[in-house]
Parts: sequence; C-alpha cells; structure tokens
Amino acid sequence: MNYLSKERKRNVIIVLFIYVAIIVSSIVMLVLRKPENLKAEYLLNAGVDMFGMIMGCVLFICCLIDVQRTGLRNLYFFYLINITMFGLYTDLIAWLVDGQPALNYINLVDNTLYYMTMPFAAIFFWLYVSSIFGEEDKKDKLIGIIMKTGLVISVVARILNLVFGYYFTVDSSGHYSRSAGYPVSMLYAFFTTVITLYLIWKNRKKLQVYQLAALLIYIFMPFAVSVFTMFSYGLSFNYGVIMLVLLLMYCVINISQGRDKVISDRELKTAAVIQESVIPHIFPPFPHRSEFEIFATMDAAKDVGGDFYDFFLVDDDHLCLVIADVSGKGVPASLFMMVSKVLIKSHILAGESPGMALQNVNNILVEGNTTEMFVTVWIMEICISTGKAVVVNAGHENPILMRAGGNFELVKYRHSPAVATVEDIPFREHEFEMFPGDRVFVYTDGVPETINSSREYYGNDRLLEVLNKFKAEDTETLLKQVKSDVDTFMGEEAQFDDITMLGFRYNGV
Repeated sequence: MNYLSKERKRNVIIVLFIYVAIIVSSIVMLVLRKPENLKAEYLLNAGVDMFGMIMGCVLFICCLIDVQRTGLRNLYFFYLINITMFGLYTDLIAWLVDGQPALNYINLVDNTLYYMTMPFAAIFFWLYVSSIFGEEDKKDKLIGIIMKTGLVISVVARILNLVFGYYFTVDSSGHYSRSAGYPVSMLYAFFTTVITLYLIWKNRKKLQVYQLAALLIYIFMPFAVSVFTMFSYGLSFNYGVIMLVLLLMYCVINISQGRDKVISDRELKTAAVIQESVIPHIFPPFPHRSEFEIFATMDAAKDVGGDFYDFFLVDDDHLCLVIADVSGKGVPASLFMMVSKVLIKSHILAGESPGMALQNVNNILVEGNTTEMFVTVWIMEICISTGKAVVVNAGHENPILMRAGGNFELVKYRHSPAVATVEDIPFREHEFEMFPGDRVFVYTDGVPETINSSREYYGNDRLLEVLNKFKAEDTETLLKQVKSDVDTFMGEEAQFDDITMLGFRYNGV
C-alpha cells in the first residue's frame, strides 16, 4: 500500500480491521447460538448474510487495488459497500437474537439500525449515479434537497418507532414482528429508487449498454426481492442480493471506467513524450562551443506541464536563452506551451529582436484566446564574442545573476506584461554585459512557491542560499543541488506546480 498517503493507509487498515472483526464476530456468535437450535429459515438467512459479508470484504479490497491501478476514487461506491456490509451484519444479528427474552432490547436496537440502512443505501446509490453523470441542473438540485430532507424524516421515523412501534415491535419474549405500518418504511427507498431510475433514463445516452444494464439490475433485483419478502416474513435476502449486484457493477462499470482512464493515461504519456521531444534535453547542447555552459531541467507537476525552456544559436555569434511558464497545468497548458515555444523560436530565428518577437507572438496568441491563458517569458539574446546581451522579462520571475568572484543576487527591474494578455503592447528590452565567469540562473515560480507539510514556501532567500553554497560547482551540478534541496524541503508533500530551472555561465572567447 505504498501508493497511499499515511492518512488514507490508516483509514484503509481501520476499515479492513472492522470488516474482518465483523465477519469473525459473526462466526463466533453463530457458533455460540448453536446452528442446530436455529430454525431452518433463520439459518438460511444467516448463511446468506455471512456469504454477503465475505463478498463485501473481497469487493472492498478489489476497489482499493483499482484505486492503485486506475485512480478510481468514487467515494459513493465505497459508501454503498459499507452500508450494505452493515445491513448484512445487523440482519444476521437480528436472526441470531430473535426469540431470546434476555436479548429483546438488543433485538429492538439491532432491527432499528437495520431499518436505518435502507434509506442510506437508497440515497448513496442516487449519489453514486449522480456522480457518474457529473452534471447538475436546477431541477436536480431541488431533487437533492427533497432527497436529503426525506432521509432525515426517515431516520427520525425509525427512531420514533422505538417508542410507538408502527414499523415493527419486539415483545417481552424477544420475538420480532412487523407492524401494520411496515410497508410505509419502504416508501423513501421506493421514492429514491424512482428518482434514480429517472436520472438513469434521462442520461441513458451517456452510458454504454452494459453500464445501463448493470445500473438497472441494481435497481430491479433488490426491489423485486423487497416486494417478495415484504409479505413473507422469514426471508431477508435484500442485502445479500445488493452485495452481489455491487460486485457486478464493480466489474462492469468501474472496470470500464478504469479502462477509459488507462487509455487516457496512455494518451497523456504520449503527450509527455511529444512534449519532451520539443524541449532540449541533451547536455552539453553545443559540445564544440567552449565560450559558454548551459544546463536546464523541467519537472512537471502532472504528466505534462506548462513550463518550458529553450536555447538555440541564432547565428554563429548569437545565443538565445528562453524560459517560460504558462498559466495553468496539465494538457491545456502543455498545448499552449508548445505553440508559444514554436512561435517564439521562429520569430527570433527570423531576425527579430527579443522585444519585437514577443510583441508579434503576443498578438498571435491574443487572437481567439477564449481560454484566457497567458505565458510569462524571460528571454536573453547574448553576443558570444562580446558578452553584450539584450533581455526581455514578460511578467516572469526575477533572474538571479552572479558576477565572477561574487555571489548570486536577485536582479530586480520593471517587467513587461505577460504574453497573450493585451493586444499590441510593447515589450521593454534591457541591455547589459556579461564578463567571463558571470552566471545567470532563471527559474519558474514552481521553485520559490514550493510548499512543505508545514505550509511554508521555499522562497527566494533559501534559493539564493543554496546557489551561493554551491557557486563553485559547474552549472549541471549547481542545478541538481538546487533541485535536491527543493525536494528535501518539500518532503512528502505533493508537487503543486511545474519546477523548471535554467543555468548559464559565460566563459568568454
């Protein structure tokens, strides 16, 4: 269970312990009650309940495996398993204590709890079906309010039955018997089933035939058993049938959803491979050039990211460095990233200055940008023979500069707006000169905004500290030390944002 967080792992162990304890205690109570002393129909019901609980335990474990394999995390399906398990357990206890005068209060409370499971099982199934379709309109919200109100009324009515006995009673001899109002106890479950059936029918076109069949079987099989046993006391197979159908639903619906996720994951991996192929990842990139040293890394928070870096020779004497961060994460940011990268490189190679290139790229990206995404960009074009450079910072993080023999320091100046925000905006160019031994370190906001378990930010101060600690190292080692320090700081906390870094050292001619 290494894929689970500590909290989730603890919860899983607790639930599994409860499941096993329920099954073991049921076996012990059945043995103590002596099966030969039970009526045949009591023993039959107890056997069905026991088999259903074993199925529930196996199904719960299968669902956990599915969480690991496919990412399935539909809590309402887990709730259905748990409430069905509880229904089976309380039903089993009811058969074992029935007719025992000394246990008549236990019989009364146990049957009350059993009756409680019915409305909860109904509303959990409705919530499960609703979660499959996802969408909700005003009418659905109103139905939800009615359903939750009905649940509260049903629970209160069952509690009041302890006093008034309109659903069932347990006499002084310990015998359970249904009252005239017993059919009324089924009304909420019936109403909820009808609403759920309506929801399935309304969204039937969103389901495959086998998915539709599995949902309908869940509704009609337990309903048919409930109607059958409503008028024949002594048989209670409702939850045994429900657990069996849940197993069928798991196989049909959840595994099909898992299959879809596997396909989606494969497509994401393909997208990640494509993204990786458009970003330089061979170092040193220009082994025949000794005038400079470059190293860069990118670690996406998801399978694909919105950060990118690039470096390329504009001609034999000019080198361009780019680092950028697209708003958002995942596939949309990745697509926007690749378009931005290609456009920026194309305009620079066409002979445009960094500022003019970003102005033209900005106008292209703004047009039809219905997603309102944007990209922060830092570009430096340096003349290799002289060290003179032109820099544009379009809403990106402040660069960090180290002069030869000095320390890394944050360079702060007025930035231009991010790219793809407003049409026809100019991008300010800054000129400066690099000397042999000078270094530049640029990064995306995923570095200083890394959060640890104490909700603390990594921050620029910590970044400068580690940079200066390893300033004597080569560029590759320097970036790896920074990433190692970020990882140590982050600990077990999940990476929230893409982390991208680019280091450059100017050696001179």
